[in-house]
Amino acid sequence: MNNRYTYLVLILVTIMLASGCKSIQSGTSKKSTTESWFNIAVAEDVEIFIDTASIRSEGAISYAREKRIYITSESKKLYVDKIRAEYTKMKKPEKANRWNDFSYCIYNCLYECTNKRFRVLSVEDYDSTGKLIAKTTPAKGVLKWLNVDSETVGDYTFFFVCDYGQ
Repeated sequence: MNNRYTYLVLILVTIMLASGCKSIQSGTSKKSTTESWFNIAVAEDVEIFIDTASIRSEGAISYAREKRIYITSESKKLYVDKIRAEYTKMKKPEKANRWNDFSYCIYNCLYECTNKRFRVLSVEDYDSTGKLIAKTTPAKGVLKWLNVDSETVGDYTFFFVCDYGQ
């Protein structure tokens, strides 16, 4: 597996947190009763799933939810340490304590199927009980396209979403 995709996602989350998030919400989650998670891959102690019930297409654009379950304490720590570092930069390190029981996150993504690129519209972090820790969305104008590298988990995810139901 190509480590670049994993690092890209971690960098993206860091950028979203550091670049002036439009909103951070806390509370309980609103879960769809029609979730249908398909296991895409396991990469670097992270299981990656796509919610097939969330996939919808509008022409060459597709939308889907991606769940990342951090299956080892080391992988969770890596993710949470980046969040802690961002809160420390903002001189609010205590706010990162909400992630002490972090378990998984859900990315809401938009895929541009003809140009092989995608955008992360939001990231929702959850604890081990399934309670929403925070939902982060990029600030207006910060939402950037990310190209999909060949032969990566992102490549497989991209084609799974873009070809789903075709």
